[in-house]
Amino acid sequence: MRIKRLYLKILLSCLGILFVTILLILGLFILTAGQSYKSYLDKQTMAKLKIFKVMVQKEVDRHRELPAMANQDLVQLLNTCATLFALKVWITDPAGDILFQSFDGPVDFLASGVHRQIHHDGGITLYHYVLRWEKYYATIPIEYGINGLRLHMFVDTWTASRHEGLFFIGLIAIAAMATLLLIPTASFITRRVNRLNKSALEFAHGNLSVRTDIKGHDEIAKLGDSFNLMADRLERLVQNAKNLTANVSHELRSPLARIRVSKELIMDKLEHGCNPEGIRRYIDSMESDIQDLDTLIEHMLALSKMDYQVSAISPENFRFADFLESILAAYQPILDSNGLKLDLDIQDYGKVSQDKILVKSIFSNLMDNAIKYTQPGSTIRISAGTVSPKGLEFSVSNPCPPISQEDLDRLFDPFFRLAGQQAKGTGLGLTIAKRHILRCKGQIQARHTGKEICLTVYLP
Repeated sequence: MRIKRLYLKILLSCLGILFVTILLILGLFILTAGQSYKSYLDKQTMAKLKIFKVMVQKEVDRHRELPAMANQDLVQLLNTCATLFALKVWITDPAGDILFQSFDGPVDFLASGVHRQIHHDGGITLYHYVLRWEKYYATIPIEYGINGLRLHMFVDTWTASRHEGLFFIGLIAIAAMATLLLIPTASFITRRVNRLNKSALEFAHGNLSVRTDIKGHDEIAKLGDSFNLMADRLERLVQNAKNLTANVSHELRSPLARIRVSKELIMDKLEHGCNPEGIRRYIDSMESDIQDLDTLIEHMLALSKMDYQVSAISPENFRFADFLESILAAYQPILDSNGLKLDLDIQDYGKVSQDKILVKSIFSNLMDNAIKYTQPGSTIRISAGTVSPKGLEFSVSNPCPPISQEDLDRLFDPFFRLAGQQAKGTGLGLTIAKRHILRCKGQIQARHTGKEICLTVYLP
């Protein structure tokens, strides 16, 4: 079954890691501390068995003339030890027949279990048995008669010690406590993810104002900040698209209406037999309106391309003073026809590294804007130079009545025009220029000096 809930995935993953960690700890304990502890117990047990052998041998030697089981001191010693240490003690002859036992019942418990370890020392053999718990069994040789006797001792540690069981119980308790601590942690993580998912779904269903509020400095909080940043930009993009559509509709109506009126006037003139010369001015007006529509469509396509098909910048080294001189030479006929003058302040500090196509588009849009809104007989001021910390810097200034700061801030918005301006245009030139400047990681600043409006461009 595939688990779909992140909460369960996190919880089960942590529990799996915890389980593997416990197994590793247990294995490490068995291989290190457990083995040391077992070795210590074996040494202690072997020492006690040697002492017990000496005690039993001493009692046997004191009454060698008596049969082993007729030695009451030996029998009393064996019974006392069996009682004090919870042992099962018995003695066998060389043939394996039982001569004495401290307990009732047959000796059939040795067949159960598995030998884990066998130790030999001084004739004493110590066996470890494992079944559900550990058992110890030892055989001790006793010198008696010609062939001697063999003393057997068996102890069941289940009734004597439960340290290993307590250790396992402790591990289980630790695992249970860790599980209880993991549950709120997993819930905390998934709760924040669910909040982010809810905000994303609301945004997808059209609520562009929704934002997520995830506190913290971790990856989920950063993801929430990224979502909010994405939502801000998408909301602005959608709003700009709506405004753009509204503005385009408004801008298209005027030339289309003029073309329709011109067409009706031409039809009327033709019906009344007017000569072609009287119709030409209407045709020229229509041509001008068609040119305005073509320019508007061209600018709209340029904006769309910048939004959806941003190409890589291709910087190249060139001397900006020579580059600017060639552009201004192309503008000279337009300046002359509009009766405008240029005041140049161009400082040449060497070559710059910029995308020539973008720089040309930026400067051309600023120049077109200045020419469009400058009265005949006025002067357009251009200054340029390379400034070390900022890179390339140039500005275009033209005479302009005082402008409020609010209008200066909106100067680069699509289709924005100053109140009272009658000059033709799409209102997109400065918008395109700013887009190109931002692509170059630069800045543009608009300020009014009291008599002129100055647009300054900084390119790194």
